[in-house]
Amino acid sequence: MKLSPAKIDQLAAMLVDVLAETEGVLFQASDPELRAAIREIMTDELEVEDRLNAEVHRMLQAYKYEITQGRLDYDTLFRRLRQKLIIERKIVL
Repeated sequence: MKLSPAKIDQLAAMLVDVLAETEGVLFQASDPELRAAIREIMTDELEVEDRLNAEVHRMLQAYKYEITQGRLDYDTLFRRLRQKLIIERKIVL
């Protein structure tokens, strides 16, 4: 994940504060509940790329022998497989 938990908390608090000052926005929960919900959503979204990379690493384990023998390039395979999964799953990073 590219942002620390402290930074995510700070951004969630800033978002709640900005929305609270916006005319026409009415909250149906308390500020701490809103911050927690925003924090959870942001964390989940930021972890999408981490989960995708971990999955690609697991999938490439099947080609470990060929990669170590120099028959296949790990970095090239990683990028191609990652891009293929992004397109198939319509992931927005």
